[in-house]
Amino acid sequence: MTNNRPVDRPDPILTVDVEDWFHVCGEPGYTDPSTWESRVKRVHVGTERILALLDGTPSRATFFVLGWVARKCPSLVRRVAEAGHEVGCHGDLHRRVFEMGVEEFREDLRRAKGSLEDVVGGAVTSFRAPEWSMRTPENPALAVLVEEGFSLDSSLAPAPPVGVPANPHRPTLLPTAAGPILEVPPLTGSFFFRTAMLGGGVCSRLSRESRVLATIERSRDAGIPPVLYLHPWEVDDEHPPMELSPLGRLVHFGGRRRAFPRLQRLVARYTLRPISSAAAIASTAATVSAEAPRRGAAA
Repeated sequence: MTNNRPVDRPDPILTVDVEDWFHVCGEPGYTDPSTWESRVKRVHVGTERILALLDGTPSRATFFVLGWVARKCPSLVRRVAEAGHEVGCHGDLHRRVFEMGVEEFREDLRRAKGSLEDVVGGAVTSFRAPEWSMRTPENPALAVLVEEGFSLDSSLAPAPPVGVPANPHRPTLLPTAAGPILEVPPLTGSFFFRTAMLGGGVCSRLSRESRVLATIERSRDAGIPPVLYLHPWEVDDEHPPMELSPLGRLVHFGGRRRAFPRLQRLVARYTLRPISSAAAIASTAATVSAEAPRRGAAA
């Protein structure tokens, strides 16, 4: 028997990766933490601009914050939490997961989680890896997340080169050696005939806004919450100049001035939700999936 239960159209999910402009993976001039102290800190500028836009609206977001940022700017992280937004973990020193061993990742994770929880005074249970660097569900780092008290991950993208097409396209409970964890992937769509992330990043910024909106609506029609993301440096009009590789320059700066006007229109159009809202959606989907065979058998 066909399951005719209507599909709920979930609101989009808004996430912010709270890192400073110089937290760039794969660029030797910026990855060394010993160089960060001498650089001008501007993470508060973009973060406050996003918070001010959301203030007074029903929208709430999840801010995935670096442990380093929490130690340098604790008042900013408290401002996020006190405004009613969720605080998640973005690692400690913005290192790619696949560049660390399992215990090295655990050490980075523990330091970040401790720094964040010291500031917000509560548990931090959601994680996003820098540059979507979990890569595949087989990564043992997912089990480390469970062992360290995390229940939600948003680090697997179903789009090359940062992920593989077989990665989840919707909120999915993944098994690990330490127990299950909810994986909540970013919104993907078509970019020059290839699967790409349209929930944020350079492909989204360089795509027509109408294409991004259509992708959001298709995701909602399918009952999949569209997960959007951005960074504070994308909405900082006085972003410092950088010396980057040609690819790095495109990824970091391509279409960047479109980011905040588009966010303004998204906030006006939708009620945006934090990433924890995906847990209820995943639970409902699992219930529907489990019920359908029973109804078929009874028929």
